[in-house]
Amino acid sequence: MKSGIKIAVVGGGSSYTPELISGLVGVNDLAIERVTLVDVPEGTKKMESVRSFCQRLIDHSAREFHLEATLDLRQALSGADFVLSQFRVGGMEARARDERIPLQYGAIGQETVGAGGFANALRTIPVALDIARELERVSPRARLINFTNPSGIITEALLRFSSVDAIGLCNVPITIERTIAQALHVPWDTVRLDIFGLNHLSFVRHVYVHGQDIMPEVLEYLKGEYGKEQSFMANIPEENWQPYMLEAFPMIPNPYLQYYWNSDIMRKKQVTEWEQGRGTRATQVMKIEQDLFKLYDDPSQHQVPDLLMRRGGAYYSTVAVMLIESLALNRTREMVVNVRNGWALAELPPNSVVEVPAVIDGRGARPLTLGALPQEVKGLIQQVKAYEELTIEAAIEGDRNKALAALVTNPLVPSGDVAYRILNDILQENREYLGRFAL
Repeated sequence: MKSGIKIAVVGGGSSYTPELISGLVGVNDLAIERVTLVDVPEGTKKMESVRSFCQRLIDHSAREFHLEATLDLRQALSGADFVLSQFRVGGMEARARDERIPLQYGAIGQETVGAGGFANALRTIPVALDIARELERVSPRARLINFTNPSGIITEALLRFSSVDAIGLCNVPITIERTIAQALHVPWDTVRLDIFGLNHLSFVRHVYVHGQDIMPEVLEYLKGEYGKEQSFMANIPEENWQPYMLEAFPMIPNPYLQYYWNSDIMRKKQVTEWEQGRGTRATQVMKIEQDLFKLYDDPSQHQVPDLLMRRGGAYYSTVAVMLIESLALNRTREMVVNVRNGWALAELPPNSVVEVPAVIDGRGARPLTLGALPQEVKGLIQQVKAYEELTIEAAIEGDRNKALAALVTNPLVPSGDVAYRILNDILQENREYLGRFAL
């Protein structure tokens, strides 16, 4: 690759961006020439706050590269080697609707899974593909690293319906690795996960430390943690897994499995918070973001604030920088990514996107072959994959029947009647973004 790496950040006004820039200034091997932040006009003020704060991060580091911000997508993508996608169509207000609408009908309200994730995907997929078309025109050899939620669905839409070289990332796997390392008092880079599934629907069946499988010890540790206050993720209200669940499913479930396997508990928590006037998670995040942007606007601030950890993006920059390093420098490493399945998971279609370990180097990401899905979770994974595929097709075609079929297929939507009512509300309240659906 030519010297002088150029990176474009789509959704540059995100409150997560400073962590990314902090990660980039902390690595010496990458010869970064330019980082361009790009956003929509509605995000101008936030993006300028982020740009100014990030410039202070750079100025107080030993690194030098040019940081710029623009509203011109073509300008940002032109000549880019890497594009990081982290945008949110409709902003936090749309997320709040995504979480509220399902709750009104007794369903889970969450931004990436269930009916909330469905609404988010309907808005986001067409925009993601528009960005991909522009990238195909101006920088067809660029690598796109997708953080935009729901990450697995968006990555699959990009890989199925564009020629863009896309890899999806999530911070959950590295958060699990780090949490296990802290609990066992071992360096986190000695921990390796045998993990399989979909984004926010994955399972760890083996944990290796220095190559030795310590899964029995990890499961015993987790059983002992039941009832204690502990959480893998800052952005979801988590319960420790019941010991009987870990006996029946001798794996570490992704924290988002709480929404599937403890849905009554999670829904009750959401309803309680709503009735107490605390709103949904989106309401809480908006308050955190208000405080974050006050810090970003403070000229004396030149370090990433601890408050950002409460936003829910822990280790986001770590995995992004690791991936860029491997791709740009042909530095071979194994990472958990969202990638085209191929034959990694035997019971899922080859063109679907899965979340699995892959070998990363200058050629891209090659998923490890993991074989058959365990019988205990095969049905759930296949059902959610069917939902994801229907959602992608509905979003692209504007097909209301496929949209309804997707919602009915989703295991977090309790009935066809509820799915029909939720879909009507989603289409009505998102009509400025979902014009291809006939109302």
